[in-house]
Amino acid sequence: MISYKNTSKIIIFCPPKKVTGGPEALHQLSNKLYELGFDNVYMHYVPKKANAKAVNYNIYRTQEIHSFEDHPDNILIIPESMTFLIKKYPQSQKIIWWLSVDFYKILMDYRVRKQSFITKIFYNQNDKEYHFEALPNVYQWAQSYRSSIYLKDHGIPESQIDFVCDYINPIFLENKEPIQKDLNNKTILYNPKKGKKEIPELIKASPDLQWIPIQNMNASQIKELMSKSLLYVDFGENPGRDKMLRESVSQDCCIISGKNGSSAYYEDLMIPEEYKFEFSESKIPAIVEKIKEVLNNYPQHIPQFRVYKDMVLNEEITFEKKLQEIFKK
Repeated sequence: MISYKNTSKIIIFCPPKKVTGGPEALHQLSNKLYELGFDNVYMHYVPKKANAKAVNYNIYRTQEIHSFEDHPDNILIIPESMTFLIKKYPQSQKIIWWLSVDFYKILMDYRVRKQSFITKIFYNQNDKEYHFEALPNVYQWAQSYRSSIYLKDHGIPESQIDFVCDYINPIFLENKEPIQKDLNNKTILYNPKKGKKEIPELIKASPDLQWIPIQNMNASQIKELMSKSLLYVDFGENPGRDKMLRESVSQDCCIISGKNGSSAYYEDLMIPEEYKFEFSESKIPAIVEKIKEVLNNYPQHIPQFRVYKDMVLNEEITFEKKLQEIFKK
C-alpha cells in the first residue's frame, strides 16, 4: 500500500507541451489532489522545457518542481510511457499509471533501439527498463479495464492493481440534462488522427453523407460541435479509455465504433454490441447501413447510450473517491 505522510511529496511525471489524453489526465490528477487538500503536489516535466505546461491545461492547478530527493516518503506517479524512470529512484514509492498500454512497449523498444554503440559500452538501456519485475515500492494503476487485463497477463496480481480512471474536461460536464438536437443535422463526427485506414474507406463508401473531422479545436469548440451532432464514429486503436468517445456521449451523440483496444471491452465502452464492428472490407456496407439507420432514427437509438453516459458523468466523483482511498492522510 502507498504510505502517505505529511513529509511526502507527490510528484507527477509528464511530457512537456503535449495536448493529448494522457497529459490531461496527469494534470487532472494534480488538480484533484489539491482540491482534496494535498498541498505538496508537483508536476515534473521530462524532458525539461520552458513553459512546459500546455495552455489548454491552465484550468488545472499545478506547480512545477525541477529536482527532488529520492526518498522513501516521496510518491512518484509515472505514466507507462516513462517506465525507464522506475529504477532511477529506488528509494521512492512509485506508481505506474497505465494510461495507454500500447505506448509502453513501443517507447521502451525505441529507447533500447536508439542506443549508439558508444553508449552501450557504458550502460545497457534494456537493463534500466522496467520489465514487470517484482520491485519493492512499485504500484500499478489501470486507467481502463483493458489495462488491468494487460497487467494481469504480465504477471501482476489483481490485488496489486488499482483502477484509477481520469475524467473528461469539466466543460463537458456543465449540463447533465438531455440535449435538444436538430434531427435534420445529419453530419457525422470523427477524429482524423484515429482510424486512418478505416475512416477514409467509410467516407468513400458513403458519398451521400457529410463527415466532419474534429481537429484544430479547443474543448469549448468541440463541445459545441458535439452538442449539435447526432453521431460520432470511432475506429481508432484506443489503447486506453478514449477521451473523445466519452466527450461525445456526454453531449448525447450516438456512437459507432470498432473493436480495437479498450473499445472491445464493455467495461470500457459501455454501448451495446450492435454499435461495435470488427472492421473489414466486407463489413463496410453493414457499417454504413448502421450509420444511416442511426442518423435517420436518432430518438430511437440515443436511449441505448444512457448507461455509458451515466458512467462518464460520474467518472470525476469515482476518481475523487479512489484518490481519497489511496492517499490516506
